[in-house]
Amino acid sequence: MTGLLQMTLSALKWVGQRVAAPLRRSDGPNKFRLSSVDTATTTYEGDSGWKKRPPAILECPSCAGKILQHHAWDDIDCPHCVASFDHDEFTDLELRSLRCPVCKSTMEHGQRHPEQVEFPEWATCDGCRYHWEFKHSY
Repeated sequence: MTGLLQMTLSALKWVGQRVAAPLRRSDGPNKFRLSSVDTATTTYEGDSGWKKRPPAILECPSCAGKILQHHAWDDIDCPHCVASFDHDEFTDLELRSLRCPVCKSTMEHGQRHPEQVEFPEWATCDGCRYHWEFKHSY
Protein backbone atom coordinates (compact mmCIF):
# COMPACT_ATOMS: atom_id res chain seq x y z
CA MET A 1 0.00 0.00 0.00
CA THR A 2 2.79 2.47 0.83
CA GLY A 3 4.40 1.81 -2.57
CA LEU A 4 1.17 2.81 -4.33
CA LEU A 5 0.89 5.95 -2.20
CA GLN A 6 4.50 6.91 -2.96
CA MET A 7 3.93 6.41 -6.69
CA THR A 8 0.77 8.54 -6.56
CA LEU A 9 2.52 11.35 -4.66
CA SER A 10 5.47 11.20 -7.05
CA ALA A 11 3.14 11.44 -10.06
CA LEU A 12 1.25 14.39 -8.52
CA LYS A 13 4.55 16.18 -7.79
CA TRP A 14 5.69 15.67 -11.40
CA VAL A 15 2.39 17.02 -12.77
CA GLY A 16 2.57 20.05 -10.43
CA GLN A 17 6.12 20.85 -11.57
CA ARG A 18 5.08 20.63 -15.23
CA VAL A 19 2.16 23.01 -14.65
CA ALA A 20 4.26 25.52 -12.66
CA ALA A 21 7.32 25.45 -14.97
CA PRO A 22 6.13 28.14 -17.46
CA LEU A 23 5.31 30.53 -14.61
CA ARG A 24 8.74 30.42 -12.95
CA ARG A 25 11.38 33.06 -13.58
CA SER A 26 14.30 31.74 -15.50
CA ASP A 27 17.89 32.92 -15.58
CA GLY A 28 17.58 33.63 -19.30
CA PRO A 29 17.55 37.05 -20.95
CA ASN A 30 13.80 37.65 -20.53
CA LYS A 31 13.51 37.10 -16.76
CA PHE A 32 9.74 36.87 -17.19
CA ARG A 33 7.47 38.13 -14.40
CA LEU A 34 3.70 38.14 -14.70
CA SER A 35 2.45 41.59 -15.68
CA SER A 36 -0.83 43.38 -15.30
CA VAL A 37 -3.24 42.37 -18.05
CA ASP A 38 -3.65 46.00 -19.12
CA THR A 39 0.06 46.68 -19.66
CA ALA A 40 2.14 46.30 -22.77
CA THR A 41 3.79 42.95 -23.45
CA THR A 42 7.27 44.52 -23.43
CA THR A 43 7.09 45.14 -19.68
CA TYR A 44 8.05 42.67 -16.98
CA GLU A 45 5.83 43.91 -14.14
CA GLY A 46 3.04 46.43 -13.82
CA ASP A 47 -0.01 47.87 -12.13
CA SER A 48 -3.05 49.81 -13.17
CA GLY A 49 -5.39 52.27 -11.49
CA TRP A 50 -4.88 55.58 -9.70
CA LYS A 51 -4.69 53.81 -6.33
CA LYS A 52 -1.50 52.05 -7.49
CA ARG A 53 0.08 55.11 -9.11
CA PRO A 54 3.87 55.28 -8.62
CA PRO A 55 5.27 57.79 -6.09
CA ALA A 56 5.22 61.34 -7.46
CA ILE A 57 7.74 64.16 -7.08
CA LEU A 58 5.86 67.48 -7.12
CA GLU A 59 7.07 71.08 -7.01
CA CYS A 60 5.96 73.20 -4.07
CA PRO A 61 4.36 76.42 -5.37
CA SER A 62 5.50 78.32 -2.24
CA CYS A 63 9.22 77.48 -2.05
CA ALA A 64 9.88 75.50 -5.28
CA GLY A 65 11.10 72.55 -3.19
CA LYS A 66 10.53 68.92 -4.05
CA ILE A 67 7.57 67.15 -2.42
CA LEU A 68 7.39 63.35 -2.46
CA GLN A 69 3.87 61.95 -2.47
CA HIS A 70 4.30 58.22 -1.76
CA HIS A 71 0.73 57.13 -2.49
CA ALA A 72 -1.98 58.75 -4.63
CA TRP A 73 -4.31 59.24 -1.65
CA ASP A 74 -1.67 60.78 0.71
CA ASP A 75 -1.90 64.45 1.60
CA ILE A 76 0.84 66.56 0.00
CA ASP A 77 3.00 68.27 2.64
CA CYS A 78 6.13 70.23 1.75
CA PRO A 79 9.10 69.22 3.92
CA HIS A 80 10.81 72.59 3.27
CA CYS A 81 8.05 75.03 4.24
CA VAL A 82 4.54 75.05 5.74
CA ALA A 83 2.66 74.40 2.48
CA SER A 84 0.12 71.59 2.69
CA PHE A 85 -2.36 70.29 0.10
CA ASP A 86 -5.07 67.63 0.00
CA HIS A 87 -4.51 64.66 -2.32
CA ASP A 88 -7.20 65.94 -4.68
CA GLU A 89 -5.11 69.07 -5.35
CA PHE A 90 -2.54 66.93 -7.21
CA THR A 91 -3.42 68.46 -10.59
CA ASP A 92 -2.93 72.00 -9.19
CA LEU A 93 0.77 71.27 -8.54
CA GLU A 94 3.55 70.81 -11.08
CA LEU A 95 4.55 67.17 -11.53
CA ARG A 96 8.32 66.88 -11.84
CA SER A 97 8.52 63.10 -12.15
CA LEU A 98 7.19 59.71 -11.15
CA ARG A 99 9.49 57.30 -9.31
CA CYS A 100 9.57 53.58 -10.08
CA PRO A 101 8.30 51.56 -7.10
CA VAL A 102 10.56 48.63 -8.07
CA CYS A 103 14.00 50.15 -8.75
CA LYS A 104 13.42 53.79 -7.65
CA SER A 105 14.46 55.25 -11.04
CA THR A 106 12.77 58.21 -12.70
CA MET A 107 10.00 57.00 -15.01
CA GLU A 108 8.92 58.24 -18.43
CA HIS A 109 5.29 59.36 -18.18
CA GLY A 110 2.62 60.98 -20.30
CA GLN A 111 -0.99 61.45 -21.24
CA ARG A 112 -3.03 59.74 -23.91
CA HIS A 113 -5.97 62.14 -23.62
CA PRO A 114 -4.44 65.58 -22.83
CA GLU A 115 -7.65 67.39 -23.74
CA GLN A 116 -9.68 65.32 -21.27
CA VAL A 117 -7.41 64.77 -18.22
CA GLU A 118 -4.79 66.87 -16.42
CA PHE A 119 -2.70 64.08 -14.91
CA PRO A 120 -0.42 61.29 -16.16
CA GLU A 121 -2.18 58.28 -17.66
CA TRP A 122 0.86 56.03 -18.03
CA ALA A 123 4.43 55.66 -16.77
CA THR A 124 7.23 53.27 -17.79
CA CYS A 125 10.59 52.63 -16.16
CA ASP A 126 13.41 52.21 -18.67
CA GLY A 127 15.57 50.54 -16.02
CA CYS A 128 13.45 47.57 -14.94
CA ARG A 129 10.55 47.83 -17.49
CA TYR A 130 7.89 48.36 -14.81
CA HIS A 131 4.77 49.92 -16.34
CA TRP A 132 1.78 51.69 -14.78
CA GLU A 133 -1.50 52.62 -16.50
CA PHE A 134 -4.35 54.84 -15.31
CA LYS A 135 -7.43 52.67 -15.68
CA HIS A 136 -10.28 54.42 -17.48
CA SER A 137 -13.23 53.64 -19.68
CA TYR A 138 -12.94 56.12 -22.58
